[in-house]
Amino acid sequence: MNNIINDKRSLITTNNAANLLFTSIVGPPIQAWDLDPYVKTWLGKGRRAAHSTSGMARQKPKGDNYYEPLWKAFIMFYICVVVIS
Repeated sequence: MNNIINDKRSLITTNNAANLLFTSIVGPPIQAWDLDPYVKTWLGKGRRAAHSTSGMARQKPKGDNYYEPLWKAFIMFYICVVVIS
């Protein structure tokens, strides 16, 4: 049980803990489990491999900044209220 619920997984729900305990007790040994189909499915869906060290690069927004019209409005307001008055 200490391998299932530890300090890093202390917030695990009772249902998930029961499922993990059941699988660890009743499930087949890891040597008997063929991982290849699962790994191929995982990677086939475009997910990263465990040894991948970098995530997807952050995409820069194309075109103008979304908030640029708002910034221009604030500048015009500032000019009208502070500079002109």
